[in-house]
Amino acid sequence: MDALIVEPSPTYQRILSRMLESYDFKLTFVDSAIAGLRQLKLQRFQIICVAMYLPDLTGIEFCRLVRQQNAKVPIFIVTSETEPTLLSSALTAGATDIIRKDDLPRLEESLHALIPLGPFRYNISGKALYLEDSLTVAKATDAKLKRLGLQMDHAFSIAQAMQLLGDNKYELIMTDIVLQDNETGIDFIRDLRADSRFAQTPILAVTSLESINRRIQALQSGANDYISKPVLDEELFARINNLISSTRLIEQLTRERQRLLELATKDHLTGLYNRHFLTELAKRRFADANRQQTALSVLVIDIDHFKQINDQHGHQVGDKVLKRIAAMLQTLCGAEDQYVARFGGEEFVVLLTGYDLQRASELAGQLCQSLHQLQPEGIATSASIGVATLAAGQEEYFDEVFARADKALYLAKQQGRNRAIAL
Repeated sequence: MDALIVEPSPTYQRILSRMLESYDFKLTFVDSAIAGLRQLKLQRFQIICVAMYLPDLTGIEFCRLVRQQNAKVPIFIVTSETEPTLLSSALTAGATDIIRKDDLPRLEESLHALIPLGPFRYNISGKALYLEDSLTVAKATDAKLKRLGLQMDHAFSIAQAMQLLGDNKYELIMTDIVLQDNETGIDFIRDLRADSRFAQTPILAVTSLESINRRIQALQSGANDYISKPVLDEELFARINNLISSTRLIEQLTRERQRLLELATKDHLTGLYNRHFLTELAKRRFADANRQQTALSVLVIDIDHFKQINDQHGHQVGDKVLKRIAAMLQTLCGAEDQYVARFGGEEFVVLLTGYDLQRASELAGQLCQSLHQLQPEGIATSASIGVATLAAGQEEYFDEVFARADKALYLAKQQGRNRAIAL
């Protein structure tokens, strides 16, 4: 199989080379989009890896041009970019996946899903634990797993297996069903599934041909799969590959779901909640507070003269200042039932459940003092803060209380800034 690498950096050429050569790809390297497009006219490739930024075009533009001629070839854009809009544009242009430079193992996970591999080419890595009371069987299995790329630890008893599990991380757990000293693999599987640390670890039960009931018990106890003795090599390899690949795919999907959740709820610069998330959350918190007659306060924080910081020091320094301020706000207002969001520009909003006006005002005063002392990037900063609280005995919602806090913020600015005003 042939792979085209469109990458101007020699360092990343070497990294991608090591990764793809383990799959027996024949590699062609070019350092520009034009050279890559020219190569595609001369040769057919099964995979393309392209950098986001090239000397002549972007990876997105390159991807769009390739898709005009070839709709099926997998294209992976390798980048350090995290801007959601840019990454979305890359996928729209036809990229199969976006591979972060700090998460290159994800490329291997994608290759596992895309490329069918033979019985001795599963390219699995990691460690396996095998609970087996026969040393002869364990040694034979160890030799087989080495061919897959797995290191194997062997345990004779459940107690020994649990000790190894406490000291190591395993990609796979195998267990014989019939053990010595009245122990069974089924007991071991139940112990594992009762422990949250091993809830997702794939378990392969090894059974005898006659023990149909044991096989059913093993699956009911939490084994992911079983294999019968005598064990055929190719069947063993296939079952192990399926178990580990499925687990890695689930982990990848979990990470991707978490990444998408963060993109939807977090501000990309500061890591705080974004405006949309806090607004939706506030609706629920205000409904709860109205129903339960509990205190709820809102702080609206605006960094004083922030435009001057951008004008005098540049937007990169301004971004660093915002990050430092956001980190401080998260530290001081990051307790349970306290939510900090960047509402846009240099404005932040804090939702404080259980805080009455006096307590919220005290916290706002502390924030003013801390911000004044912070001096992020060596720059003197201050903030004006408006404070408002859900009126006792009245049914109010976020928009109304936010409007009062915003009005209080305006008064704080009128009265000289670097202060908190409550309404």
